[in-house]
Amino acid sequence: MIEFATINDKKELSSLWQMTFLEDSQVTQNFFETVFPTVVTPVIRVDGEIASSLFLLPCNIGNYNGKCVYCAMTKYAYRGKGYMKQLLDFSYEYCKENNLDFLFLVPAEPSLFDYYAKCGFENFGTSRMCVFFENEPEEKEKFEFDYEIEFDSSVLEYWKNACVVYGGEVTDFGLVFDDEETVIRNAKGNYNDIPEKYKQTGVVIKGNINFGEEYTPAMIKTENEEIKNMNCYIGITLE
Repeated sequence: MIEFATINDKKELSSLWQMTFLEDSQVTQNFFETVFPTVVTPVIRVDGEIASSLFLLPCNIGNYNGKCVYCAMTKYAYRGKGYMKQLLDFSYEYCKENNLDFLFLVPAEPSLFDYYAKCGFENFGTSRMCVFFENEPEEKEKFEFDYEIEFDSSVLEYWKNACVVYGGEVTDFGLVFDDEETVIRNAKGNYNDIPEKYKQTGVVIKGNINFGEEYTPAMIKTENEEIKNMNCYIGITLE
């Protein structure tokens, strides 16, 4: 049975998050202090413990309002039982029941696109990357876009603080490149893979994850054809 988590579930959800994503405890603590109290968190419990969960962050595209699936996670012992699909289906029905227009997510890796497609999500979004060297941007790829996924200020502050934890002081949130312009993810404990000079200068990329032409940066579930066809900049980068 699916239910909504409460403030009393913070410790259990934080533990599941850290086991799933190997996240720094300071990052999860910041999320639960600043973002969690205002988001919808559906969970599935088995024998009284949370087996699977995700967070629904409020966001909008132009005049359309929706939710962003964040940190979809299932305990190892309960994987393969269809719990995450149940949560995703529930989340989409929640959006429709609350007059929201879409459900949006950024797959953590290319292999998940097929899985989310089976759950009714479609490829969505346009790439745009920009590298910041001491606040002076140098564009690596440039695309025109008409809309941007927008989030509440508390969510943006949380992502900025996460970058501080993983990569020093920054003015925006994002990813970093290595010398061959290969994306290195500065989350999930991979900070040690970032070249030392980038750690020191706080180089950041504002844009979406881009693993090449076969990897689309985001996916969306909506019945609104106008939203599907929007030329949109995906601003989520920390997975």
